[in-house]
Amino acid sequence: MTPYILIFGLYYVLGKDPGILLGDIRENLFGDSQGYSFQRLTIVVLIYSGIIMLISTVYLLQGINSKKIKSRKTFYLLLWGFFLSLAVYFFLPSVSVELVWITAIPASYLLANYFVFAKKKIIPEIIFSGFFLLVLLVQALYIF
Repeated sequence: MTPYILIFGLYYVLGKDPGILLGDIRENLFGDSQGYSFQRLTIVVLIYSGIIMLISTVYLLQGINSKKIKSRKTFYLLLWGFFLSLAVYFFLPSVSVELVWITAIPASYLLANYFVFAKKKIIPEIIFSGFFLLVLLVQALYIF
């Protein structure tokens, strides 16, 4: 809020109409952004990664009480960041597809925790190999 208060003060001092600035802020927060259409393979990869995220979140929540306090707080913060960024992406019309990059930060930590600390290594290795191949296929299709 501080930058907006400073800009409103600057508009007041310069004698400009703060309604224009208010309209721009309203458009940026609540206006519709341009739609982005995902290809079918990309949707399949996103669904697959969502399933992996669900598995890794359940795995984390099952063992979070056995972690140290600092690790526990960090993982709770990462979970909050992940779910809040997903909620903002799906429920605010002004948000564009670039928010996926913000969502990827906590998601990478949660996935890494699952793949590193899972007891049975064969299932996570199969899941990761499938994910890697799907991402490789998506990238290859974008190039060609």
